[in-house]
Amino acid sequence: MIPGLEHTRALETALRHSTKDADFSLVDGLRVPVIAALLEARGPAQAVFAVTATSREAEAVTGSLRAYLPGATVLDFPAWETLPHERLSPSAETVGRRLRTLREIARWNADRRGHLVVVASVRAALQPVVPGLVDVASLELTRGGRGYDLAVLALELAQLAYARVDLVTRRGEFAVRGGILDVFPPDAEHPVRADFFGDELEQLRYFSVADQRSLPEELDRVELLPSRELLLTEAVRQRAREMESEFPSLEGMLAKIAEGIPVEGMESLAPALVGDLVPVTDLLPEDAAVAILSPERVATRAVSLAETNRVFLDAAWSAATVGAKAPISLDRGDFLTVSQLRTASNPRTWWTFSPFDSDADEVVRIPGAVIPSFAGQVEGAVEYVAGLVRDG
Repeated sequence: MIPGLEHTRALETALRHSTKDADFSLVDGLRVPVIAALLEARGPAQAVFAVTATSREAEAVTGSLRAYLPGATVLDFPAWETLPHERLSPSAETVGRRLRTLREIARWNADRRGHLVVVASVRAALQPVVPGLVDVASLELTRGGRGYDLAVLALELAQLAYARVDLVTRRGEFAVRGGILDVFPPDAEHPVRADFFGDELEQLRYFSVADQRSLPEELDRVELLPSRELLLTEAVRQRAREMESEFPSLEGMLAKIAEGIPVEGMESLAPALVGDLVPVTDLLPEDAAVAILSPERVATRAVSLAETNRVFLDAAWSAATVGAKAPISLDRGDFLTVSQLRTASNPRTWWTFSPFDSDADEVVRIPGAVIPSFAGQVEGAVEYVAGLVRDG
């Protein structure tokens, strides 16, 4: 609870920092309302990138922001389940959600309607990404459309890193049987079946993975996003060919990449195959503010992530590059530090929201008390709210 007059004055002070860097001291329950108020104070069609310590906290903050800003576009940007240097690929579902979010950001930036909020855990925020992710053209299927060629579609899906299989059961897979194309988009709940008659797409439906039967609902259109964040473009394939002779122990992996065949864990080679990766803030609107929630926990988590990632780098690649003609540098794929993210984000506005106080004069303090836990007792919660109403 916040006393009315004191709250008003504190909030007025906070809102004066809507366009400049500020460190806020407040209870956790006030973080989302204050972010919403700051966003409104910045003017129409503003954006903020909110960073939390954990993925679970990011989910909670995303839901709260949608309640406080019902007219805003609130997106989540999930982290990989794998570490950047781990020789495992992130799931197609995670990749699909990340690419969908990045495309929604680009669309919002083009239209500028309502506010935009992107929420990410520190793990997602500090991992550099391959540049140009939003520039990769997706593949669209439209019911009733003409001019389709199944052989060409299969080639285009392979270029988007889909794997060709006999029976589609997982995201990022496709199969061709006669005049039917089955494909499982990485951001969809169900795979899609496209039934062609000649060059015309006659039917477009979801189907069940369990029994492979089509579901009744007809679809008008489907957008097929890439199923990986590292696409095997001609430039990437050429670089893989060049690296084959330099790193004999990686020859099998690099040979497949050079032939355009996706390989498990190939994303860990992105710094060597693509070059410089970019901070995720580079893909945000130029005037977006950055909000760090619980900066102490975010900083601790960032240090832990960097240490763990370095262990995987040493373990996964030290032995793999023994006898190589040249050292392989994957450092550009390391997690950034919070300070590096802030430097990369300049001149964007930078806010922190901490439950701890500080002696520093420049800290913006917003008084408030933590709401008690009622342990599921509805009567206690109702009585508490009634007391607040009685007290004005």
